[in-house]
Amino acid sequence: MRLSTAAIAGICVLVTGCGTTISNAESPTPTRTMIPRPLVERELSGLLQTPEQIAAAMGTPVMTVVESQTSMSDNSAIMAPPECLAIDGAAEMQVYADSGFRAEHDQSLNDGDDFTHYVKQAVVLFPYLEKAQEFFDASAGQWPACHEYTHTQSGSQWSAGPITRTDDTLSTTAMQQDAAAPGWGCGRALVQRNNIIVDVNTCSAAPGDSALRIAQQIADTVSAQW
Repeated sequence: MRLSTAAIAGICVLVTGCGTTISNAESPTPTRTMIPRPLVERELSGLLQTPEQIAAAMGTPVMTVVESQTSMSDNSAIMAPPECLAIDGAAEMQVYADSGFRAEHDQSLNDGDDFTHYVKQAVVLFPYLEKAQEFFDASAGQWPACHEYTHTQSGSQWSAGPITRTDDTLSTTAMQQDAAAPGWGCGRALVQRNNIIVDVNTCSAAPGDSALRIAQQIADTVSAQW
């Protein structure tokens, strides 16, 4: 008896294994390597924390933006020694000189005329991840060289604390010597994420890990950009 093509198809529905099974070895599923795209300059401002987020991190009711820049500051002439410039403040031009960065955006915030809390948050754009990593690694080697420094305009003297490093973060705290009660100190944090360096400086009577927490929050925003 000759079966029609339709009949054969019907039998194949009823009997399992009527076709050829294709194993995974014959048709492998390709593995994707998740590499984040480099961020671009127009995205920088959207990476920074809002004043409300900064206030929450600093434990104060209100923080207000008092300055916003797209070019770095240069305070190298009013502090010494030069190896402490990176500890003294965020997004300093002389610290980033010859690093190959492409752009930056920073904001300074405080909580009023007689401010007791201060923050400078900055994001620095490099052309690709490896250049940002080079800057981070160079900073990790340079930061521990700073122990004490002076603001030459005011004469205030500062003592730098131990440097803490993980794979992509640097952090420390510097305290002003002989500051009036309740004291004054500044936290510093540097985080490398994708082709961005997050650079944060926070100051208050007890800065603690505020700079690191803000920097990590910004870094999480960087990681969310795909």
